[in-house]
Amino acid sequence: MKNDEIKIERITGSGPGGQHRNKTASCVRVTHLATGIQVTIDGRNQHHNLRQAKKLLAKRLVEAKEATAAEERKARRDHAIKNGAVIRTYDYKRKIVKDHRSGKTAPLKDVLNGYLDDLR
Repeated sequence: MKNDEIKIERITGSGPGGQHRNKTASCVRVTHLATGIQVTIDGRNQHHNLRQAKKLLAKRLVEAKEATAAEERKARRDHAIKNGAVIRTYDYKRKIVKDHRSGKTAPLKDVLNGYLDDLR
């Protein structure tokens, strides 16, 4: 993440603290310009807050990128199932097999042992 991709604002904090809190601009808000994701860190040390805000923003950008990639994978998989390119789905977590042509499911153990009659 480069400095020309982000906007850094130093603002006064909010909450209790009185005159000192209202005079010092130790709160930092970092905005990623391309995505609009904002991170605000409010502490006593401005430099520490800036480092923390940049780390948190980088983490949120990675999470957003992973979320969009997961959505794209799901859309491709759903499209393949809908168009008949996928015949069976093996779900190892739930230990079932689904046949998309017939719409039936069977236990994974039975299918792996060769009993495919449950899927027809």
